[in-house]
Amino acid sequence: MKNHFLTYFLIILIGSKAQEAIQPLNGNINYVYKDLFKHAPPENVHSQKNAVGLQIPFIDDFYYAYKQSYPDQNLWSDSTTYINTGYGISPLSIGVATFDGLNKYGYPYTPNLTNMLQSLPADTLRSKPINLFSAGSVTLQPTDSVALIFYYQARGRGDSPEQTDSLLVDFYKPNQKTWSSKVWFSRGNSNANTYDTVFKRGFVWISDTAFLKDNFQFRFRNKATTAGAFDHWHIDYIYLDKGRSMIADTSFDDIAFGYIPTPYLKNYSSMPWRQYKDAEKIQNNTVFIRNNSNNGSLVTNMTYENKLYDQAGVLTYSYTGGANPDLKPFKYNGWNNLPAHNYPAFGYTFAPFTDSMDYTIKHYIFRSGSSNDFIRENDTVVQHQLFSNYYAFDDGSAEAGYYINGSGGKMGVKVKLNVLDTLRAVRIYFTPAGSMAIQQNTMGVATSSYKFRITIWSDGGTMPGNTILRDSLQPVKYYTKAFVNASPEYTLTTPLILGPGNYYVGIQQYVASGITVGFDRNIDHRENLYYNSGNGWNQSAIYGSLMIRPVFGQKIIPPVGIKDNIIESSEFGSIYPNPANDKLTIELNSNKTVSYRLTNLMGQTIQTDLISGSLHSLNTSELSNGIYFLILTSKNQSKTFKIIVEH
Repeated sequence: MKNHFLTYFLIILIGSKAQEAIQPLNGNINYVYKDLFKHAPPENVHSQKNAVGLQIPFIDDFYYAYKQSYPDQNLWSDSTTYINTGYGISPLSIGVATFDGLNKYGYPYTPNLTNMLQSLPADTLRSKPINLFSAGSVTLQPTDSVALIFYYQARGRGDSPEQTDSLLVDFYKPNQKTWSSKVWFSRGNSNANTYDTVFKRGFVWISDTAFLKDNFQFRFRNKATTAGAFDHWHIDYIYLDKGRSMIADTSFDDIAFGYIPTPYLKNYSSMPWRQYKDAEKIQNNTVFIRNNSNNGSLVTNMTYENKLYDQAGVLTYSYTGGANPDLKPFKYNGWNNLPAHNYPAFGYTFAPFTDSMDYTIKHYIFRSGSSNDFIRENDTVVQHQLFSNYYAFDDGSAEAGYYINGSGGKMGVKVKLNVLDTLRAVRIYFTPAGSMAIQQNTMGVATSSYKFRITIWSDGGTMPGNTILRDSLQPVKYYTKAFVNASPEYTLTTPLILGPGNYYVGIQQYVASGITVGFDRNIDHRENLYYNSGNGWNQSAIYGSLMIRPVFGQKIIPPVGIKDNIIESSEFGSIYPNPANDKLTIELNSNKTVSYRLTNLMGQTIQTDLISGSLHSLNTSELSNGIYFLILTSKNQSKTFKIIVEH
């Protein structure tokens, strides 16, 4: 991260009119928020010193990344690396292990690091004990050509490691109980703006008899700036076995998925079930299949299929793309380009929804009449198509943070309502902005000094138009204790009823340096992302999707999220929230005529007015923090309520 930090962002800024930018994450939000959360880290990871080691071959390509974020604990003894499908560019198979400056809970190893030029020990991926003393009934010898093979990529869709950063491999000597450090290593890039798009092969002989023992282990580790998600390395396709060749083992007879296929919606990753119409569905989506062999003739009758299951597990749709008898090696021809495989038609019509629905789509590739395939597990990938109560553009993961320069800067996502609905909350996946901006409280929630307003704009044609709603000023909150069942949902003070049409949902910030929101760099919905740093609205120029999710649904009284902050009165109705920030809402039981008077502790009148209708808002943004009294009076009744104003 270090010296290239400024250069990296200048390039992004220049390309986007110096107003919008992305930056490395200060925390892994996928480990914090429950709706992105896939798999908890093992808590009792330890070395099995007295156990019989695993047998060779040892193989892991992290094919399970679509269902869990931590290494397979049947193979690995720790859990600090991030298993994911998003950071690697053109991985050999779906899923990579990512090394950076974050611990297993997604927080910086050194949150208060002041010297950003330092490269410090960070992540470790250590194998379970492996039996390298014997293979079956044969005792392994140095002449048996035992080797560790793996593929690695610097940066990918993350942050570029510099030459002071490194990825290293160590071997363990069981009898001596010591590690031989740095049996292999690679330094970062000399050019900080280099994007590595090819995975390189690492090959390490294991010929020393001190390693050819039971309970042998190997480990990968990295050195990085440990203040955030900096200096990325990604590893894939790890293979340890005997009978290896440095020359012959340059490719594998393997077909594999590379990424999770694209969603089944045109403009979103998911959307509210009430809003779905057939026009929202894609006609074709994109599937990424590759041949890791150097000999295309080895792949004959390679078939692709997918199956769609509803929430009850009932098969509702099947597709087969037939055979591709001539899938060329990825090295020469890239992804499988047979249209029936890489761009399959989606002929299913979703039945009318009466509630939310979570579809499961299972994708398969296989060879008819052949069992030859180096890793069979990467021939299957599972994705979900969700119809819930929110719009989402992202795939559920963040590879970077997005921000706007300038105090008062605005960002918003464009959503289309097909029917009348109520906007009641917005899920915003804020990313930590550095330890100096966070103050820890006793509940594991960090309240930032950064403040924002949820803001809704009408459709101005090609850009956001008039402001429909500027909600209460509130601070950004982060979750600082692991797995607190956190939710990033910010509830509107008053739910907003919206008719059919286009709307822009987002935030206005109140900090010049910007507030950072999670940014998915794998699915491109920049056509639905707009920003304004003070010089008018612009459509985003940065490839990716912003992690802001508008939440819709029927109005709930009291409003969702403030049940603990509401005053109920049988005579008058509801008053909320209490404490109030910049707005206090009075919701009457009926449309009766009511007057109100707001006084301070001295009895001095601050505000007074008549309430017309059933809903009325008092502006408290200019009031000092403290206790006030609200007196409601109707024809035959009067009641006093204690109100707290807290900004």
